[in-house]
Amino acid sequence: MINCSIALQILPLDNHDGRIEIIDKIIYFLQNKYSNIKITPFETVIEGEFNDLMDTLKECLVLAGEDSKNIFANVKINYGDVLTIDEKISKFN
Repeated sequence: MINCSIALQILPLDNHDGRIEIIDKIIYFLQNKYSNIKITPFETVIEGEFNDLMDTLKECLVLAGEDSKNIFANVKINYGDVLTIDEKISKFN
């Protein structure tokens, strides 16, 4: 059941040379875990059940922490009776 969507931006602050590889690793992880995902230049949006998404957020931070000691995360959370990604943007595609 979809009752939540999150927009997630993970930024490794201390590994400038490997930053893109760390971000790519997070995106690949999310692509393998979720079927409906929207990747943009600034953030990645996923949708699902609130507790599952919070667990995924934690997993992303731990995964990024394997290669970086200082991680910054911007997270937007829409919880409750939410529109799906497709409902929000399909008319523009």
